[in-house]
Amino acid sequence: MALKENLEALKSELSTQEELLKNIIQGERFFKRHKRSIVAIIVVAVILLIGYSINGALKESNLKASNEAYKTLLVFPTNEQALNTLKNKNKPLYRAFVFQEAAKNGDNAALQTLIDEDKSDVIGQLASYVLGQNSEVMSDFAALQSGYELLKTGKTEEANLQFISITSGSLSELAKGLEHYQPNKQEK
Repeated sequence: MALKENLEALKSELSTQEELLKNIIQGERFFKRHKRSIVAIIVVAVILLIGYSINGALKESNLKASNEAYKTLLVFPTNEQALNTLKNKNKPLYRAFVFQEAAKNGDNAALQTLIDEDKSDVIGQLASYVLGQNSEVMSDFAALQSGYELLKTGKTEEANLQFISITSGSLSELAKGLEHYQPNKQEK
């Protein structure tokens, strides 16, 4: 009996080794058939990883340079080199700094330049508000605030009319959220 069991064990071991060898041969054939595709995928993946790393390093470098320029401008607001660095590395921060300085110094020409560059962003809207021009964002913000005050007093229909008049992107999303808000009497 022991001999029969040993023979069965040998047969099963040989069949598993045979299956393993078969799978290795099939894998080798698959690799030979698709070698170019596999190598191309690996090369593309390596290139993407390198590009992603370089892009991250460039963003980090620009962030550091713009932060240093902004720190310099906070101490020396007339430093042209720092202002140019900030303009090239971080345009939104540059616009915010120019707006801050123009509003503080009453420089209407700089404010008008900000409006002319991009009237639709928040800085352009704030600049037009400071200059006394019609500012869509500011009027939308006033409607949002008015609608919220109406909500707090329980006048939901009047508040919803205020919310419907808001057209500015992010403020309209906030207004849509407030349309469904029903304050409790405790919150008044």
